[in-house]
Amino acid sequence: MNRIHGLFASAAFCVVVGMLGFFAPSPLFAAPHAQAGDQVIIAAGDIANCSNIEAYLTASLIEGIEGTVLPLGDLAYEVGSLVEFNNCYGPTWGRFNDRVRPTPGNHEYGVDAATGYFTYFGDIATPLEPGCKTNCKGYYSFNLGAWHLISLNSEIPHDAGSEQEQWLRADLAANSTLCTLAYWHRPRFASGNPDRVAAHDLFQALYDYGVDVLLVAHEHNYERFGPQDPSGQAAPGRGVRQIIVGTGGAPLRDFRFIQPNSEVRNSETWGVLKMTLRPTGYDWEFIPISGQSFTDAGSDTCITAGELPAPPAGATANPPAAATTTGAPTANSAAAATATTATSAALPAGGLEYVVQAGDTLSLIAGRYGLDWRQLAAANQLSNPNIIEVGQVLRLPGAQNTAASPAATVVVTPTSSAAVTTSVTTAVTSTVASAPTAAVVTAPATTGGGRVHTVAAGDTIIVIAARYGLNWRQLLQLNGLQEDSIIQVGQQIRLE
Repeated sequence: MNRIHGLFASAAFCVVVGMLGFFAPSPLFAAPHAQAGDQVIIAAGDIANCSNIEAYLTASLIEGIEGTVLPLGDLAYEVGSLVEFNNCYGPTWGRFNDRVRPTPGNHEYGVDAATGYFTYFGDIATPLEPGCKTNCKGYYSFNLGAWHLISLNSEIPHDAGSEQEQWLRADLAANSTLCTLAYWHRPRFASGNPDRVAAHDLFQALYDYGVDVLLVAHEHNYERFGPQDPSGQAAPGRGVRQIIVGTGGAPLRDFRFIQPNSEVRNSETWGVLKMTLRPTGYDWEFIPISGQSFTDAGSDTCITAGELPAPPAGATANPPAAATTTGAPTANSAAAATATTATSAALPAGGLEYVVQAGDTLSLIAGRYGLDWRQLAAANQLSNPNIIEVGQVLRLPGAQNTAASPAATVVVTPTSSAAVTTSVTTAVTSTVASAPTAAVVTAPATTGGGRVHTVAAGDTIIVIAARYGLNWRQLLQLNGLQEDSIIQVGQQIRLE
């Protein structure tokens, strides 16, 4: 099968190369000569399988544009295996790997903790962990001309207090550039599937520090929002402008519920977003593949320091000494500094105890009882507050068993029906170090209706299908599920 894919990819590449006279970008979108100090980026996500010609056509657009390429996740379908990267992504966007700065999507985590993605791109995809090939952080930052760019990972823990969120705040605190752009895979706001938005706390950090632009994908369409605050309120001249560019080659999807501040939308055109990053502002232009006509273009200026409010409480408590081109110091050192600060404060006497359950994070537990996660880390002497273990008992200083704390009990014990849920196409990821994981299944259970698989923590439909050598889309259909459906621990999935 791999050989067939490779032959098809090679044949398709030859066809596209032979037809470049027909598929060449229109002169209407020829790039103007850049001014001194300007930098160009080309971005899109949701790109390549081994049968979509559109990935070749968007790649042909990049050939005519000099600049840094930002692939916005879901780069190799269906499960982000190394074979799919080599056979599907390689002949298309893989031709620009000498100028690429990628970010992973949910399909990269289809199997083996994104091993295919990290192996294919190497250290460029995980500069904070050179040599890492699986279960890597996958976030980093770098400077491009007068701009600071930050690639984040929406597929690993990113809530407030997580290692990634703390690293982001430390990186932003150390950033001295006027203009900043961030990018990851899943959008914060979307009119395609508003119920699937993510990364709320990362967006909050961007807003707190005056980041100008956020590029995302995942929605298989194009949508540009006006500058917004984290609650979705219009914030001209102050908010973060999010642009969804899920038009790299995968099948497109229509919009469902148009969101406030959505300025431009299109779900029928493949293409790439070209941005010219100027020392004090930026231009954007959506460039369609040959034969399609939709485009979107405009300009804006960067947020100045005078437009920003005072830093949020605790936001600058632990800035690193200096920024680097591959990222700020790791969040472990930053978290340790914050925990030390919290230790100096007087801790309430008494309190409750809590037993960690699958899916918990320190910030979630703290929020549930009205506590500060930093104080909670200090009270329990956690050297790394990003890692807690299932079954671990935490002291909740000052928490009371009252109506104000509806979830408060003396000891909360995990049950066999722990509320661990997961999207069918996205693996469960959390800061719990030893949450139960699905065992390798050699012989599925059999019921009167045929073979079944019982969902365990960490399972997704893609992972289950790969384990039994099945097609995950057929598995969805067999079980009456949609791609956005949620599966739960203990649920039985029919295999035939």
